[in-house]
Amino acid sequence: MKIAVIGGGAAGLTAAGSAIGAKPIIFEHTDKIGKKIYITGKGRCNFTNVCDSQTFLQNVVTNAPFLRSALAGFSPDDAVALLNANGCKTKVERGRRAFPQSDKASDVTKALQRYAENNGAEIRLHCDVKNIVPDNGGFTVEFVGGAESFDRVIMCTGGMSYPVTGSDGSAFELMRKLGHAIVAPVPSLVELYTEEDLSAAEGLTLKNVTLRADGVKPIFGDMMITADGISGPIALTLSAYAARREYPYNVFVDLKPAVAVEELDDRLLREFGQAPNKQVKNALDALLPKALVPFVIDKWGVGPSRQVNSVTKKERRALVELLKAMPLTVVGNAGFDRAVVTNGGVDVKQIDPKTMGSRLVRGLYFAGEALDVDALTGGYNFHIALATGHAAGMFAAKE
Repeated sequence: MKIAVIGGGAAGLTAAGSAIGAKPIIFEHTDKIGKKIYITGKGRCNFTNVCDSQTFLQNVVTNAPFLRSALAGFSPDDAVALLNANGCKTKVERGRRAFPQSDKASDVTKALQRYAENNGAEIRLHCDVKNIVPDNGGFTVEFVGGAESFDRVIMCTGGMSYPVTGSDGSAFELMRKLGHAIVAPVPSLVELYTEEDLSAAEGLTLKNVTLRADGVKPIFGDMMITADGISGPIALTLSAYAARREYPYNVFVDLKPAVAVEELDDRLLREFGQAPNKQVKNALDALLPKALVPFVIDKWGVGPSRQVNSVTKKERRALVELLKAMPLTVVGNAGFDRAVVTNGGVDVKQIDPKTMGSRLVRGLYFAGEALDVDALTGGYNFHIALATGHAAGMFAAKE
């Protein structure tokens, strides 16, 4: 049986390796396989999260139930075992995040390539697929320079995030031609742009703060200030949950989540009382990072040169409320060029969750970021590519 695997990323390599007994041919339209793998986890490749399936699914933002069967068939422990068996020693770090022991993403690519090639996979680079035509129970795959017949096709073409790696969304048109609905792709796990100018505090990391938005459970952790807005773990998490929210929308940062309102008011009163002649602009260093003080004071609306002994109880209370809910207006995001993953893709209602096979076109399968499934940071998205690729390859070869 000949299987065409369209895309040579994590999902495609895993699909090719899992298509036992078939002859898989990987079509990769760039100059090398696994381009996106090389930049995953800042070049270290957090390839899975070693947790139970319930915890895993709680970290899936879109269409989590669809993944139950794929996860049952290929668990995080299976991902670790696959890499170890193919020459990539692994380790597990804080937050159950699994990495190659070498901290080199290239070792993950080499292991997945070895897995595919050990199953007889052929890899064709610079091979751009232009059309896929169902043909007498099989398919004709048309590519630049020729065409070839296959029994099965597995679409592992990625989404639209980091298009420089080859995931440019061009394959969605192929899927539409085959009758599949595409949920419009939008960036996820991406820096958020704010209406407010935070550039004076660019590069500042706010540790242990809480980010809130209507309809989203409060998110606790670290947040980074950028030239254009906010990034870091909790901002990326919010971007995933609010991926389809219309701009602008309001968010609130609790800069002191561990301190109750009354307790914070008492602390301010003590700070002001210890140096009553201090100017406001010099009185908040014990409470806030210095780079953020001018922004907070501007939001507060009390003149920076005012002496703290002139601050009224009402004004002090307003500062407390600001520290507990600093408002920001999100007006956009950094786009696909900087988004970690894509929200959107092939409508999973048209896909069999057990086999990853199309419900519309017999012999057509899907895996990875091409599907309308995405998750939070922590190795979940990479594992989704592995698990869906494993299912697609295995069942394509069986059915």
